[in-house]
Formats: sequence, structure tokens, C-alpha cells
Amino acid sequence: MESEDYNLYLQGLVEYEKGCYSDVIRYFERSNEMGEHFKSYERSYGCWIKLGDKQKAFACIAKAYQLNPKNDKTAFEYARMLAESGDYEAAQKVLESIIQRNPTFKKAAILAESLKTKID
Repeated sequence: MESEDYNLYLQGLVEYEKGCYSDVIRYFERSNEMGEHFKSYERSYGCWIKLGDKQKAFACIAKAYQLNPKNDKTAFEYARMLAESGDYEAAQKVLESIIQRNPTFKKAAILAESLKTKID
């Protein structure tokens, strides 16, 4: 039997497909109250980006990264937000960990290379 938090997550995915991003966030927040999961935070991050609230988006991707720092997609988005906020050194560290795990992750390598000039 599926748990209630998972059912809320699934309902959020349905709303995501409809483009109802505020509803998605509500479902994922309720799901996370019952049992936090990095994917709910990662998807909420995407919704907040679409809704234009970068501060809330950053909080969601930071939490997703905290819960699962080895997920390359989550780590990359977190690094991108760190770089966008001006924290180039922290972004570079996250990118280096991605590249170490997954040397073929081109977007991470490109962003890491572009940050070198901002750190040096």
C-alpha cells in the first residue's frame, strides 16, 4: 500500500503536467511534512523558478542537495544557484564533486570552467 506522502507527491506530479505550479508546491510541501524527499524539493525548485521566486527556489534546491548531494542533477542546479548568487567558491566545490563522480557531465564541466575566472 502506498503511503500518504507518496500519494501527495504523485498528485503533485499530475499538477506539474498541467502547469499548475502553485498547486504542485502545496502538494509537495504536504508530502515533505510527512516524509522529506529530495525529489519533492528538487521539483519544487523548478516550480519556484517558473513562478519567478528565486529565493524560494534556492531554499528548495539547497534542501534537495542537503538530502541527496550525490544526485548529479540536483547538485548541478544547486551549484548553478550558488554561482548565480555570487558564491563561486562553493559552487566550484559542488561542481568538482560532480565531475569527480561523473566526468562526462558536460554542463558541470562548462560551468566549472566559467567560474575559474571569477575565483582566480
